[in-house]
Amino acid sequence: MAGHRDPATRTHLVTTPHASPAHPLTPAEATTGRVAPVAISGAGPVGLAVALGLARAGVRSVIFDRKPYPDPHSRATLILPRTLEIFRQWQVLDQFLAAGNRVPHVRLREPGHDHPILHINFTKLADETAAMFALAIPQDHTERILLRAVEATGLVDVRFATELLGFEHDTTRVRLHTRTGHTEITETAGYLVGADGAHSSVRAQLGVELAGKTYPTQALLADVRINPEHDRTDEWPTILNHRGIVVGIRFGDRIWRIIEQAVDEHLADQALPDHIVGLAQELFGAGPVEVLWRSIYHKHERRAHRFRHGQALLAGDAGHLNSPAGGQGMNSGIQDAHNLAWKLAAAVTHPAADADALLESYSEERTSLIGRRVQPVTDLAERFQTARPHRRVALVRALDALFGFGQSAGTMTHRFSMLDVPYGQSALLHGRGKGLGHRLPDVLTDDGQRIYPKMPTGAILWAGDPTSSQALATDLGLPLVNGDVAALTRFFDRDCYVALIRPDHIVGTIADPTKTDHAQFAAALGRHPTLPSGGK
Repeated sequence: MAGHRDPATRTHLVTTPHASPAHPLTPAEATTGRVAPVAISGAGPVGLAVALGLARAGVRSVIFDRKPYPDPHSRATLILPRTLEIFRQWQVLDQFLAAGNRVPHVRLREPGHDHPILHINFTKLADETAAMFALAIPQDHTERILLRAVEATGLVDVRFATELLGFEHDTTRVRLHTRTGHTEITETAGYLVGADGAHSSVRAQLGVELAGKTYPTQALLADVRINPEHDRTDEWPTILNHRGIVVGIRFGDRIWRIIEQAVDEHLADQALPDHIVGLAQELFGAGPVEVLWRSIYHKHERRAHRFRHGQALLAGDAGHLNSPAGGQGMNSGIQDAHNLAWKLAAAVTHPAADADALLESYSEERTSLIGRRVQPVTDLAERFQTARPHRRVALVRALDALFGFGQSAGTMTHRFSMLDVPYGQSALLHGRGKGLGHRLPDVLTDDGQRIYPKMPTGAILWAGDPTSSQALATDLGLPLVNGDVAALTRFFDRDCYVALIRPDHIVGTIADPTKTDHAQFAAALGRHPTLPSGGK
């Protein structure tokens, strides 16, 4: 079913022009020109992910960031299975696996207790993904890997120490004003992606507010180095009876992240190092502790009503702030980029592209998913982790007794992995049927291979008679893939079908093989059905 279009997206939108009295522009310093088809504000993991996704589709982009160099801090430390699938598609997974620590099981256990509080068992996901683990890796390593990858494509111009001063945009282009040192530049791009974080200048200049709430508690992140004898790799020690739950996450040799979800607001800054050492010794055991980094922050659940405003789009923290209690903040931002990149690339390169439908669908799908899936998970985690200690302990004991959470929580594993991607109403979703708008499982086919590598940029998937699907695949310029396997019969709840699998692994439309409407399949790829389709 096609989603509705907001008329506001087709109006002329203009932001306030820039002003820079500190460094007035002089003719010698002024330069103008045309930049890449897509400009990206923010060289963090989300901005780099957008650029990499575009580059893999052959589209040039420019990234600018006011920071003089990549952030050196660890911050987000866990990459979940769905994001690992995306990295595999973008051909960077091997670099991440070489630099990170695989986590096939997340076992939360109180120090001194043998029975686990909770067991997230990623190995149970074998039927639907090759990424049967999470990856513990500090965010600065993630950014370095992505930065090297985008630079290696030769299609991305990365500009650090460059500030976005302002922009104007209409229905066809964006006029950007940036400053590097004392030199101001005015350039034109087709689109602007705001991936510039919680304090996004793109969002501010659009006049967009993030609706939601700020939690009353503050959280502590701290990276510590501990003694070798305490450096266990098979569990995450957890303290339940503090004011807020405390968890240790291992992401390197003797290097652990400590997360305290509710820090005493009266704790003085000078007392913080001793406080962190005390937490580490309670988690891991007595012995020396080296504090490597720390940060205290407020937690939010907020998002923009829309992620698209004409030619400007928001992604990651620029569009939604999530409490890290559910461990899904950076991952959801990279998944924004995955959804957006192929659509932007199609809007830029394909002669039959319906750019309005493509970009509206990004806003519709991601705002809906963040609101219905990501933020409820993080809100539930936040409530649990900051509940009164005696209630939290009692709840854990009750859940384990009733549902065996300490041994295995299958539904929770699936949700935590972020493999459950149910997009609702969208400008690109057409037809009806089980599986529509959902992520296709990366199942094993009859030849023992995963199905995703057979569809690197999407596919026509069939089961039953492939004859009518061959012309459809040729018309759309997509590979024809045999999906006649039991796991997909269960997924679609039918024995015979032809389905469009989008480049982001989402089912865009499903039909009976004897009644395929080529126009419907083209529309599900964001193409005008009345125009020629096929190659670029």
